[in-house]
Amino acid sequence: MAVVDPQVLVVGSGPAGLVIALTLAQNGISIRLIEKLSSFHHSLRGAAIQARSLELFNFLGVYDEMVAGSIPLLPVRSYKFPGGRDIESVIPLAPLVDATPDIPFPNPRMLGQAGIESILRSHLTKLGVEIECSKELVKFEHDSKGVTAEILKRGSDNQETRETARFDFLIGADGARGVTRKQLSLTFLGEPTSNHVLIGDLFVKGLTPDVFHYWRPSPTDMIILRPSEIEGLFYAVLSTADPSDYPKISASRESLQEFINKITTRDDIIVEGISTLTEFSPNIRVVNKFNEGRVFVVGDAAHVHSPAGGQGMNSSIQDSFNLGWKLSLVCKKLASLSILETYSDERLPIIQAMLSKTTEVHKKLLQSDIKDKAAWDRPKSLDQLRVNCRWSPILVDEQVEDHEEAKAIARDAYGSETDDQLRAGDRAPDAPDLVDVKSNEKTSLFSIFKPSHHTALLFNPSASELPGILESLATWPSGTIKYIVVLLKGADLAEDFRKDVLVLEDTDGHAYDSYRQMAHGGFPIIIIRPDGVIGGIVKGPEGVKTYYEKLFAV
Repeated sequence: MAVVDPQVLVVGSGPAGLVIALTLAQNGISIRLIEKLSSFHHSLRGAAIQARSLELFNFLGVYDEMVAGSIPLLPVRSYKFPGGRDIESVIPLAPLVDATPDIPFPNPRMLGQAGIESILRSHLTKLGVEIECSKELVKFEHDSKGVTAEILKRGSDNQETRETARFDFLIGADGARGVTRKQLSLTFLGEPTSNHVLIGDLFVKGLTPDVFHYWRPSPTDMIILRPSEIEGLFYAVLSTADPSDYPKISASRESLQEFINKITTRDDIIVEGISTLTEFSPNIRVVNKFNEGRVFVVGDAAHVHSPAGGQGMNSSIQDSFNLGWKLSLVCKKLASLSILETYSDERLPIIQAMLSKTTEVHKKLLQSDIKDKAAWDRPKSLDQLRVNCRWSPILVDEQVEDHEEAKAIARDAYGSETDDQLRAGDRAPDAPDLVDVKSNEKTSLFSIFKPSHHTALLFNPSASELPGILESLATWPSGTIKYIVVLLKGADLAEDFRKDVLVLEDTDGHAYDSYRQMAHGGFPIIIIRPDGVIGGIVKGPEGVKTYYEKLFAV
């Protein structure tokens, strides 16, 4: 078998790097993934998996393992003072809600970053992608044809060797201190916060694993101990009035134990071991753009912020999912480089909105009293299900009649102010209980959506309409789209066409309920992008052609 030179260099093996590597690999793109560290992370940080990220993990084929390895998002139990034992309040961060046909995974899960990364790595291994540890990007040069990267390798004997390699594209998932953003000279505007804390993973005895444990005897003294999926291991956030005390507190298990006893005023909480413990002060920063030519930044390399609200890891993997399918088309020479500019167009407004939301949640918590339950309130929008990119230049929405209307709906990136009308740029809903009229097997839309192809949903087209629609879809490159006729229960379609297209009966009406445009008629074609976002809402073949030309024009 011939060896294929890697087309893409991915720098950094955190969640953002792993997700884009997996997205590219599932699209058949050859990649290299390098990691500066000699071993993988084993931290619990970045543990919240929001509802939208669960959907993306489902599209990538890793959902079942993520759920099996994780725990629910637990409530916060605050303690009264003096004493630190009696319960002040129990506050649900995200009350459990029932799944619905259009939202099958509504409740967030908790899984430490190490667990998330381990699952993603295992799927990359199955596709023949191995992470190259102890390899660091030193510098790179990029031009209109590609990227030349200098990579430093550190051996087990501390000997260093260097290689120079050529790639079509470079993706910097190398964090806030990484080389990629700095060498691109992207601005990283923002500000530090005033909150300086200790964070880490502690083995603790004496606490139940069913709640976050929260002590705050004064505005500056605070301890949060969050249980994890690993028995006895807690994620800790510790603060006190004078951050200069942190080196002493973290110097040994005994000094940490003394601090915890002092703040909680309890002696029954036993620190049995320290896995990690470090000082942390969140910054609030974002790049001015997400790429320069053929070099891109994702995740923490592009934006940093408070962990309050659990948006960071989720936003990072969604960066990668957005870029991954577009880059795959370009690597296959099916789309022009211009489509890659929409990565920044679509993600930058979302990240700017996210920074605003996480900063608001962060300040609200820090400035509150322990008795103030409202301090823990979280906007529903943090589930990210209404995050959208309605302003993107590669969308086609024939419901929008003029430019002024388009501007009016464009920039509510988290969907806090939008109505329930589906627009191009919105998350595509699921619909279960669809029956294949040929095999009589049940399926769902979320079983069909994948990062390797678009999906065209054709809602009850007539026999006279269908040939023209199918002809317009047939112009797409092979393997880039699946088209599906969705019939109302009891509806019929000419037998001739069933040989050419998957036909699903919407037995309980879920698809027609979720895609409400169909109920009013006139927009029977919905085109779903590989990232599970609605790319087109169109009336007929001309709309399909318009969307195609925005995407595939080379």
